[in-house]
Amino acid sequence: MRKRLTSSPARWLLAAALLDMMDLAGAAQALADSSATGYGGPGNVLNPQGQLYNRGRDVNGLSVLDDVTRTPTGLMYPLPFLTPEMKQSEANPDWWLLRWTEAGYIGTFGKNKGAAALKEYGAWNSGPVLTSIGFAAENRKTALHVSALGQNVGREDQYYQLEVGRYGVFNTLWYFDSIAHTYSTTAKSLWDGVGSNRLTLKPGLTPGKSTAAQVNNVAAAADALTLKITREKAGNALSYTVDENTELFMRGSVEMRNGTQPISATFGYPFQNGATQIVQPIDYQTYDITAGVRYKEKNFLANFAYAGSFFHNQNRELVWDNPGLNSINAPGMYIPPVGQLSLPPDNYAHSFKGDAALVLSPSSRLTGSLSYTMMRQDDDLLAPTIGSGIIASGRDSINLDQWNSTGALSQPSANAAINVLNYMVQYQYTVSPDLGLSLEARGRNEENRTNYVAFNPQTGQYGYIAIDGGLAPFIPSQSGIYRPNQAGSRVQIRNMPFANDRLTLKAKADYRLDKHLKLDVSYTNDAVNHSVREVTDSNDHIGRLQVSTTGYEWGTARLSYEYARRTGSDYVSNPYGGSYSTSLPGYIPASSAGDVAWVLSDLRKFDMADRTQHVVRGQSNYILSPRSDLQVTGSLKLTGYDAAYGLRSTRAWDASTAYSYQMSAATKFTSFLTYQNQNRDVANINASGQGATGEAGGRAYPLANSWKETVGSDIYTAGLNGLHSWGDFTLNLDYVFAHAKTAMNYRFASTEAFFNVMSAAQAGSGFPAITYNSHMVKAELRHQLTETVSYRVFYRFNQERVVDFHYTGLQAGTTGDNTYLGVRPENYAAQTVGFFVQYTF
Repeated sequence: MRKRLTSSPARWLLAAALLDMMDLAGAAQALADSSATGYGGPGNVLNPQGQLYNRGRDVNGLSVLDDVTRTPTGLMYPLPFLTPEMKQSEANPDWWLLRWTEAGYIGTFGKNKGAAALKEYGAWNSGPVLTSIGFAAENRKTALHVSALGQNVGREDQYYQLEVGRYGVFNTLWYFDSIAHTYSTTAKSLWDGVGSNRLTLKPGLTPGKSTAAQVNNVAAAADALTLKITREKAGNALSYTVDENTELFMRGSVEMRNGTQPISATFGYPFQNGATQIVQPIDYQTYDITAGVRYKEKNFLANFAYAGSFFHNQNRELVWDNPGLNSINAPGMYIPPVGQLSLPPDNYAHSFKGDAALVLSPSSRLTGSLSYTMMRQDDDLLAPTIGSGIIASGRDSINLDQWNSTGALSQPSANAAINVLNYMVQYQYTVSPDLGLSLEARGRNEENRTNYVAFNPQTGQYGYIAIDGGLAPFIPSQSGIYRPNQAGSRVQIRNMPFANDRLTLKAKADYRLDKHLKLDVSYTNDAVNHSVREVTDSNDHIGRLQVSTTGYEWGTARLSYEYARRTGSDYVSNPYGGSYSTSLPGYIPASSAGDVAWVLSDLRKFDMADRTQHVVRGQSNYILSPRSDLQVTGSLKLTGYDAAYGLRSTRAWDASTAYSYQMSAATKFTSFLTYQNQNRDVANINASGQGATGEAGGRAYPLANSWKETVGSDIYTAGLNGLHSWGDFTLNLDYVFAHAKTAMNYRFASTEAFFNVMSAAQAGSGFPAITYNSHMVKAELRHQLTETVSYRVFYRFNQERVVDFHYTGLQAGTTGDNTYLGVRPENYAAQTVGFFVQYTF
């Protein structure tokens, strides 16, 4: 287990604050950049709009001339919130103050009110809650300002912020943010030690020798666990205006993730030692820092920045006892009693970036950027296995004691390194008030310097023990160890240094046909050179045409069409030979014809396949009346891949409409309706395990093993909102509905496509549809009792129901030779009521 680098985000927050205070003292009051605000600033389930505190609407709107104001595209601005005036300090008249606090009580009740989906990113637990507390102060003589706030104090979705600065000179910001992600509240573990990196089987189970009945009995008796991760982030942001041309900035943060989540592991195929669902400990720390300088003149802007990111995982590995289910176990067959899984390693990255913009003339502008990033990972490597003793692997044997220490590794640490160079140049030229041109070039050069060869100096063998020896007795060829004297001993012995070099060239012209109509035309060529991929070089040609209207009394509209065609060099089904034992001198193929086919030759990976794509998008904003708007948007995307097998085509389209009616600054109604449809078409042929060539219909991939699948989904969402104020009272009502349905249908040439495990009648032609339904109703009544005191009554109803055949009958315990925690969708119908009182002074 590794040594923890820090104990809590609160400690980091204090350290950051002290560091900033020292910086302030040395900089003679000089910082200003509030761009880092945690996860986007204040906001939680009780305050989704991210207000500093609950406020009523301003009945005057945004203008004293008209309570209806519109954006440049013609849509009405939302009604603004009313901010109380600051009050002048009697003790020090130069200072103006605003202070507030809001507190109350919420209660949640209903069916399965503790469901994971309800608590996924918010805290609905019953009890008293300090929803908001804070102050804002500014010195109107010196321009100094100070503010602080806390939200949902002490709860899992709490937020704190402190800001100090001088307008136009410096600014400092410190923050702490917390949020929880709950995965399950019904999980049942077969192990003790959940949350640590060592899971030991509960009493009644024996590593490698447990029976299904024993597993089910222990699972039934186990207490339900809550699996969740709490994410906490603390940080700071500083900026200092040195002079009218130069500004310095710095941001730093530390993010902690602690908790547990389900993860899958295996010792073999489902019918050979099976799959095991276990609990992974999460104890991550990520440190980020950014620092740089901005420089500006009348015709020149430049920035230079450094960014560093450092990740640390407290747990290097997860070790667990194997229950040991195996329905085809022959006497003496090896079943690993213990398994080991490597967890995310420590790593870091350094990035340097500079960009500049130069106004060459009143009609031309040149911009460019250059960045270089170095990513490194040099964590200590784990031994190939954790097992011990001699096990059988076909006619050979494997002494695990020669593989269960770091002495079996060719190097002690990963020594992984990737360097990335990114650059961009853009030239913009205004030919006339009606015509503008731009040329742009973007490039990315990636260098993967990682080179690991799996070689055991203790045995003189290449390879790595596969899943702790679980496969070796059943499929000796997949033991993971290269046998130079055995034909067809094909195993991976080297990492694959994936890397891409990319050059994107774009030309664009925009032409104003008249004062209401504008035409945009662009062409993009995206050329990619792939390392260790099926296609060495690919080219994407993208043309786009857009027509837009503005300035009409009825509103605005925009319509675009995009055509993209990707082609590439010849497709090579197996470009990975250099990473396998087939590249070693003296390698013996499985037969005179060669090794068993690697993959179906006609199969195309969708990101490598030739592709034709059409995209149509439209958007219109209609001013139906001085007080009502209608917005209609839609898109259609058709993608065809030149592939007989693999992903062959996709189709996606969506349409949405939104209507707003503002009767007055005191009354407003909005609604929306959206629909999305997606379809995917996939085909493949299951391998027979014989034959050296991969053509469709050959011995390795007979047409009798072929199958096709189509996946289609429909998603509907709708919502209503009503707002009405009368006197000191404001009522806000919301309703949101979501429905999704996914259907998966298939066809097969014969029952050989699924290894004859069932008849054609049993297989049918599709899976049961997966459906999702959600309802949310919210009502809030606010009363401004006095100038400084207000209260609100809150009600919210949430319902969610998921029907997914994957989880039908699933429970903690065994299914075949596999063990599960019992994690499944938790349907619920919960109601929350709350009462909050606010005081501003």
